[in-house]
Amino acid sequence: MDSFSLEIFKSRYALDENETWEDAVRRWSHVVASCEESHKIREWQERFFTTIYNGYFMPGGRICYSSGRPKGQLLNCFVLPTSDSREGWGQLSHDTLIVSGTGGGAGTNYSAVRPRGTPIHGHAGPATGAVSLMDIINAIGEVIRAGGGRRTALMMCLNHDHPDIPEFLSKKLDHSQLTNANISVVFMNESPQQFLEKVERDEIHHFVWKNKVISSMPARELWKRLIDNAVLSGEPGILNGWLANAMNNIAYYKPLVSTNPCGEIWLEEYGCCDLGALVLPKFIHNGQLNKKLLAQTITVAVRFLDNVLDVNTYPLKAIEENCKNVRRIGLGVMGLHDMLILMGMKYTSDEAKEFVDTLFSFIKKKAYEASIFLAVEKGQFPALDRKKFVESGFCKSSLSEGMRERIIQNGIRNCALLTVAPTGTTSIVCGVSPSTEPIPAVAYWRNYRSGDELKKELIMHPLFRELKDTPYAHLFETAHDIHPKDHLDIQAICQKHIDNAISKTINLPADYTGDDLDAIIRPYVSRLKGLTVYRDRSRGNSPIEPIPVEEAIRCANGSCDL
Repeated sequence: MDSFSLEIFKSRYALDENETWEDAVRRWSHVVASCEESHKIREWQERFFTTIYNGYFMPGGRICYSSGRPKGQLLNCFVLPTSDSREGWGQLSHDTLIVSGTGGGAGTNYSAVRPRGTPIHGHAGPATGAVSLMDIINAIGEVIRAGGGRRTALMMCLNHDHPDIPEFLSKKLDHSQLTNANISVVFMNESPQQFLEKVERDEIHHFVWKNKVISSMPARELWKRLIDNAVLSGEPGILNGWLANAMNNIAYYKPLVSTNPCGEIWLEEYGCCDLGALVLPKFIHNGQLNKKLLAQTITVAVRFLDNVLDVNTYPLKAIEENCKNVRRIGLGVMGLHDMLILMGMKYTSDEAKEFVDTLFSFIKKKAYEASIFLAVEKGQFPALDRKKFVESGFCKSSLSEGMRERIIQNGIRNCALLTVAPTGTTSIVCGVSPSTEPIPAVAYWRNYRSGDELKKELIMHPLFRELKDTPYAHLFETAHDIHPKDHLDIQAICQKHIDNAISKTINLPADYTGDDLDAIIRPYVSRLKGLTVYRDRSRGNSPIEPIPVEEAIRCANGSCDL
């Protein structure tokens, strides 16, 4: 590790200041292998250790932090339900308090809450609406610090036909509101494409409660407000619940109601995010993909994440019961951009996009094979109906006939296996680019406070430092150099092979307008399970200051002034 990676590891994941990387990996491997049959524990401890220590696989942040601690809660995020009653509000408040205190984020769809102004039978005053409950839950996040001292992470979403949508859309234009939450509009009761057809025809969109039209607005006006606000503040995001449920492997069992805070996994009520990532650059040798090593690592990683569901200390009994019934895991990736550079490809090239398609198809195939093997050894997930499972949208559209037949014959261990999570700090620890994102900057000044003193530190992307003086240097592109369409292309390509969802930021130039965004996303919005944009400088000053490639090279060669 370089100094910055080591600093992040020590501050976020080490048990104490004396724990080394090797010690930590031993700790994680020991805990996660402990649920194996007694004669297999040592074998899997060593396989987990070797795979992680050599940098091929990185567990999610909560696994790294919580493994081996008292009442270790190893899952990143959950989806918590609510209902239209005092009891429902109280239950959500209770559940959020408990989950947040154990280090978990929480997503909730607030569409079950009656809209503001609705009469309440037996009470003098009208309902205060869904957004008021969001304020209550956000306040819980203000006073709760998760394990490791982090603030609570929340996803607050509302169906696009809920009468409180106009209020909700503008809530975060005031940056002092819902500060612990990401907010998103959900297309659940009709597809985004159906809604956009209403926009094209300039039809009226109705906001409905209990099958009754409460208010209306031109669909075109609603869409413009959504898009303009996203450009102004990065929120709301767009969640495609219609597509998520159409592709849901267990649609026969439970619907998907919301994503987790970062949007990489659509979940049923009391569902969980069990995360880890393949470190993609580690599988490149002399510019070629080592498929055998990647396949072996996927097998180990799927078993590791499946074990996490058995060794975890769950914050709520309802979460434990659901998660063990469906055994959902989220195997993702990090370092995709670095991998492409090492193979001599630009992130934006057609060659790279074709390779990403092939790569994610391979990962999907090997992950599903690994879960089928686990089902033979350990048993299928309890909620599995084999015939209905293979007839689900994702299985029919994305798995081969042979793979589906193997599931019919042998079962499968996990209801879903794949995601693309953000991997922010874990990718820093591994020294690679985050998830499928482009490199944020080849180098940047990191501004931070040490006591009363404001300091700055030069952070350089490790691969750029290594390759800056080679022919590979021209392959480096950063997130803000890349056209939004190329961001969207990569997300759409990956989504074809991902049974959960994808957390990806579509970076926009500082001068981008709502009309610009509208034009670029329309062909994609129905193909993605979620969409998030960020316009440069729309959230004010950043704690990092990216520097140009030429200046970064000078700095790397010792000719950089503070």
